[in-house]
Amino acid sequence: MHMPMEPARCAYAPCRKELKQTAKTGARRKYCDPRCRRRAQEARDRARRTPVPRTTAGQSSAIASNIQACVQQLLDEERRHAPLEVRFKLSQLLNREIRCYVAAAVQEERAAGEGWAGIGEAAGVPAASARASWSETKVAAILASRPVPSAARGACSQTPGAERTLDWAFARPSCRLQRAAARVLRTYLTGLLKTGPVSVDDVAVQACLPRDAVTLSLGGELIASWPVTYMLASLLGGQPGILRTVWEAASGERVPGEQRVVEVKRCVGDVLRVLHVAAGEPDTETLAALAHLAPEAVADAIAGTRIPDWSGTERLTASLGAEPSIVQPFWECWSTAEAVNEGHHHVA
Repeated sequence: MHMPMEPARCAYAPCRKELKQTAKTGARRKYCDPRCRRRAQEARDRARRTPVPRTTAGQSSAIASNIQACVQQLLDEERRHAPLEVRFKLSQLLNREIRCYVAAAVQEERAAGEGWAGIGEAAGVPAASARASWSETKVAAILASRPVPSAARGACSQTPGAERTLDWAFARPSCRLQRAAARVLRTYLTGLLKTGPVSVDDVAVQACLPRDAVTLSLGGELIASWPVTYMLASLLGGQPGILRTVWEAASGERVPGEQRVVEVKRCVGDVLRVLHVAAGEPDTETLAALAHLAPEAVADAIAGTRIPDWSGTERLTASLGAEPSIVQPFWECWSTAEAVNEGHHHVA
């Protein structure tokens, strides 16, 4: 049975636009324009200068973690009813990352001794097609031109409500609240690094990031994009999902002072929850005794349903082994929002 052919696409991995063949005779086009041809050649040159090792254990796992983070971001944008252009760009990013994942997974299987027949069977194609699709040179070119930072920068910079373009790769926390949130991230991530089985070098290799970038991100001096932050926490064996609110505050995506009082209260609770997990999740009775609070008050504070006064919040933060000053800006935002809310009720 005749199977319809997949439309020809640009051979430059980060592009992959569908090609329109303008001539019926002669050589078929491989690239959509001269720029893609030049970039593809540069990627091949880089691959030749820096041969990819036959074993890349962990690279497919790191890319899979990034795919998971990108999926989560796409879900978040869908819930926020983001513009179609933003969701399209995230979808394109996912498609490209999946292609990189497949290339890395094939290379790891080849390094482990799997033959092309087995790889072809897994992919549902003949061995010759598998060899042609994922030769060592092609895999090296695909991974050398991995497009995550540049592709995602365009998609994420157009997030609804953003008043400035956020650097997809890394940004420096600028205001007091961002710096406080960065310190919360640092407390959590460096705690994982101290107690976990992997080193900074291991994380850098698996995440395909420069070691300095990983060091500065874990130290709170640079704020990585959410997919990268998610991936770093995953590689360190942490719970990346609990970091979303803190990351949004550190990156400037979330400004608690501009939110409703219930959202700011929840933000304080999310910060305390991260510190609670970083401290090893001590039970509420132990924390209550250290902070001179009722166990119910401790549980409510961590859940973000009821926040103590500053004195109580300060003692609770200290009982979690953290510096109270990293929570104070969040508490002040909540206190201000609460006062404004009560003022509106009195006026009404």
